[in-house]
Amino acid sequence: MPARRNDNSRYLSSGTRVDKIELGKFEHVGALAVLCLTFFLVALDNTIVNVALPSLQRSLGSSTTALQWITDAYTTAFAGLIVVGGHLADRRGRREVLQSGLLAFIIGSLVAIFGNTNDVVIVARMIMGVGAALAVPASLSMLVDVFHSPIKRQTAIAGWTASAGIGVAMGPLVGGALLAYFWWGSIFWANIVVAGLALAVSWVWLPKSAKRRHEPLDWKGSLLSVVALTSLVGGIIQAPEWGWSQPRILGLFLVSAVAGGSFVVRAKQNSDRIVNFSIVRRNNFALASLAMGAIYLGIFGFLFLMTQFLQSYLGYSAFGAGLRFLPAAAAVVVGSALARVLAPKLGPRLCLALGLVLMLAAIAEEVLFSTSSTYLAVVGILVPGGVSMGFVLTVGTDAVMGSLSDHETGIGAAINVAAMEVGGALGVALFGSVFNSEYARQLAPILAQLPQAAAGLVASSLAAGLTVSRHIGGALGVAVGAQAHTAFMAGFAFAGWVGVSASALAALWVTAYMSHHSHDANTAVERDLDTA
Repeated sequence: MPARRNDNSRYLSSGTRVDKIELGKFEHVGALAVLCLTFFLVALDNTIVNVALPSLQRSLGSSTTALQWITDAYTTAFAGLIVVGGHLADRRGRREVLQSGLLAFIIGSLVAIFGNTNDVVIVARMIMGVGAALAVPASLSMLVDVFHSPIKRQTAIAGWTASAGIGVAMGPLVGGALLAYFWWGSIFWANIVVAGLALAVSWVWLPKSAKRRHEPLDWKGSLLSVVALTSLVGGIIQAPEWGWSQPRILGLFLVSAVAGGSFVVRAKQNSDRIVNFSIVRRNNFALASLAMGAIYLGIFGFLFLMTQFLQSYLGYSAFGAGLRFLPAAAAVVVGSALARVLAPKLGPRLCLALGLVLMLAAIAEEVLFSTSSTYLAVVGILVPGGVSMGFVLTVGTDAVMGSLSDHETGIGAAINVAAMEVGGALGVALFGSVFNSEYARQLAPILAQLPQAAAGLVASSLAAGLTVSRHIGGALGVAVGAQAHTAFMAGFAFAGWVGVSASALAALWVTAYMSHHSHDANTAVERDLDTA
């Protein structure tokens, strides 16, 4: 092992030199602001578009399929390219890749603002997804570069994860506020403001990280990862609409399996592979990623249905519904702060298990929803669910990043965030599928009394069902409206079992197999240096 030197450098056990970033207190605050703004932006965009879908439909004449792709093009591109984003961050410089992602976000948002067709908006959303795939893994690995001591890193990660929870909750609020005064394209100005601010501050306070130009980019592995993840996420997203057993869906899953298998084979046979699978096999890395994927599954599945409940069932406006998500944002901040205090005392295994049990309890309240449920019942889920999200993401992210050495942080962060994105997409798909199945079952008796066209509208959504009931009028119209309300709540409650099951299984797995202690790779490096 090389001799220790009196400069701001450190060496991995392999002898690879890595720049150690030393900043003053003020610069640390500025750097953290950039990294938190980046994750806030990506989380905000995950939810802000949903409230604009009715406006888009009126302005662009969007079909249901077009609206779905306007929403899902972002998620698909994000999840499909995120491993490539982490790969590039490790090999081309993390600050440069992060800034490229922010710039792509700005470009995509501008395209969307001036787009006048569905196809243009869908392409714009894909560009934003590419930006997210570049920016997120680079921001998390950059965080470890800047806050390299375990204590500082844990504090920074608490802020970083809290920013995501705030972004998820603020999306509907910001979108609703903008739509109250402007047209649908105004929601993308929020992206430009946040991304532009982060980009400007990054030039001042975000330092450059080491570039490893001697390590070639694995383009074949990158392409295989894109095909595998895009096919998987695309299949999950489309399955509720097309049917889980349809040949198109099975074909997407088959393509994903073949590409994923080829990716694994290549990774085992090539030294320039995009992913070193020893990362995935590490106990803390794999189980922490599983826990965070389960949290995203529960949160995004719940939010998908909750937006409809607040607007279609309780009758709130887009802005009013967004305003009522604010308790979740505050709860995420509380959860992140609690994790910062409790994680060093309890260890990652117990903390993650407790957080998952809290999520289980929150989603279990959804199972108890009925036609008499009010917004207070929603708060009973938003608050413990938000605390759980902040708690698990903070503890899990620290466990993941603490298990990685310096040259693995970009790709490790990418794999971890990919697990979260797949979990979120799976949550929306499973919650939606279970909801639709129970909703249709509950409506079956009343649909048999309606003309085929009217029955199809009632079955499509609660909002359409209530419109049809008012149009029909009379005793039948009242019966249709009442049954639509009952069917919606029955489907909503039944879908909660998806989140309960996922949280329970993840909690049991983490409790049974995760190490009680946090094995910090970077701390181990420092110990090696001290003995050199």
